[in-house]
Amino acid sequence: MSEQGIAAGIAAPGEYAPAGEAQGNAQTFSREEVAAAFGVAAERVAAAMQGEFGLAPEARVDSTQAQELAEALLVDEPLDIRQAALMTLGAFTPRSDHSWGVGEAAPGEESDKVEDNTGDDGQPIH
Repeated sequence: MSEQGIAAGIAAPGEYAPAGEAQGNAQTFSREEVAAAFGVAAERVAAAMQGEFGLAPEARVDSTQAQELAEALLVDEPLDIRQAALMTLGAFTPRSDHSWGVGEAAPGEESDKVEDNTGDDGQPIH
């Protein structure tokens, strides 16, 4: 039987991305686009591209590099501002709670249906 995939751009079994969260994963951006979305001078973006990745000013950055540029150029801004800049750019913007794991709930609040209920030996905990 063939497994039906979710068109979210994530291949790992059991992983998914709610609608819109996988957008921009394969996009590339110019320094002018990054500068406009981040609200900084294009020269600062070019300097950051050179310093972080060794790229020339006319090069393009991918979503992962755009995330790193947001951290470097918007270092004094709170997370929501950095995420908004990435969304304005159209880059992939990782979820703040993605590190929580399996479901949508915070650690300790996860449903027992999706939590790992096995011990160190791999046997179910009752």
